[in-house]
Amino acid sequence: MFLRRHRFSTSIDAKAEAGTVTRARARAAVRTWGTAALTVALLAPTAAAGAPADAAAATAPGGAAAQPRAAFSVLPLDDYGDMVVDGVHGRLFFSDPVRGAVVVTDFDGVVLTQVTGLAGAAQLALSADAATLYAALPGADTVAAISTATHEVVARYATGVGTAPRTLAVSGERLWFGYGTEGAGDIGSVDLTTASPVVTLGQATADNWYSAPALATSEAAPGVLVVGERDVSPATLAVYDVRTATARRTAERRLHDAGDTQDLTFTADGKNVILASGSPYHHQVLRTSDLADAGRYPAAAYPNAVAVAADGAVAAGVDSRYGSDVFMFKPGASLSHGVFEFASGDSSPLLLPAGLGWAPDNRRLFAVTRETRQGAPVILRVLTTPGKAATEAVLHIPSTTPSGTRSLTGRLASDLPFPAGSTVTVTRLDPGATKPVKLPPTTLAADETFALTDRATTRGYITYTVSFAGDALHLPSSTSIEVYMP
Repeated sequence: MFLRRHRFSTSIDAKAEAGTVTRARARAAVRTWGTAALTVALLAPTAAAGAPADAAAATAPGGAAAQPRAAFSVLPLDDYGDMVVDGVHGRLFFSDPVRGAVVVTDFDGVVLTQVTGLAGAAQLALSADAATLYAALPGADTVAAISTATHEVVARYATGVGTAPRTLAVSGERLWFGYGTEGAGDIGSVDLTTASPVVTLGQATADNWYSAPALATSEAAPGVLVVGERDVSPATLAVYDVRTATARRTAERRLHDAGDTQDLTFTADGKNVILASGSPYHHQVLRTSDLADAGRYPAAAYPNAVAVAADGAVAAGVDSRYGSDVFMFKPGASLSHGVFEFASGDSSPLLLPAGLGWAPDNRRLFAVTRETRQGAPVILRVLTTPGKAATEAVLHIPSTTPSGTRSLTGRLASDLPFPAGSTVTVTRLDPGATKPVKLPPTTLAADETFALTDRATTRGYITYTVSFAGDALHLPSSTSIEVYMP
């Protein structure tokens, strides 16, 4: 038998900005592989599936993503509905369904004005020429048209008593909206080509949408409207030809592993759509022609937002309390090249659904966040250069065999995969020694695990340290544990 005591340490990239990661997050990382964490477990061969009950453990805080500090602004919102980026005027628009308002800011988050009297303001949409902002007002059974030059309401289109329009999309000279209560969802349109715009309901009555569905259009795919089920699981997606005043369904697919569409957007070329829903734990890519699988962006659990830049870059957001919040991808890439993490110290802000948008220069990404605590404000974050994935470390030392041999096994985990050939370093500091003994370099296996053995014959406190040096995508991390040999 031997006694154990713990010594915690960590090595953090000098460029890391935002404090440390709490032990609660480390524990969460152990429970769920795929969070932004490095987890190293030193286990006996007989306990490869988990640490023995009497094993000592040490958890070291890891560094937050190495990136410039993001500018942020507190928004005067009681709740968040939607965000639209107006690249022509350099403006951001945010809807507040509780206050019935649209807040207007510049790209730095400075509040310029507020448009009030917009009952239940939900989703927003911008006209192709950026002259008009449309706001769905379920509380008034209306869609409002707001001038982006004067920020005044210039028109209101009544959609009918009890219709409660919630979602919007612009295609050519027509505005499409999702409406209806639970169990009675449908699609309507506003024909803007006439002096007195005409509202048409019941464009998809036969398709049995559960509630007002999510809508998406793109100038790169004229006359194509993609519709996604909200509020239910599994979800149905459909494609409509909307080149005329009547929507005609051209494709439909039931996604058995997806539900409750949180965000839906086209790729830059208009050939695919990217879906963010609570499950599966990646952002699905579907062809707009027939909704067949066209790839995926493997971010992390609980996708809830996606934004595509003019150059095709993809920002894939997730509802993550413990890991990275936004993953950056080049068009069509299967691996992320950088992440954003909002947590700092004990703060754990969450990305809100459909809370991402790109500036037209592709150099700034806007993210809307909020902490879960009661009364927490809604925060706009202006993100620039993505950073490295945060890392964390956990050590377990089991009982030593009578001969003094220890079999050490471990595993690395991160939001971003490790490249082939990645290594960890294990050192042993004997009692009274000033210089640790470096054990043979250990390369990760294909499943990101490693294994090695060591035999210590000295008595007293022996310190083992496991270190990951970091790489282009990951921050370094290390942790130590002391084992007393009587």
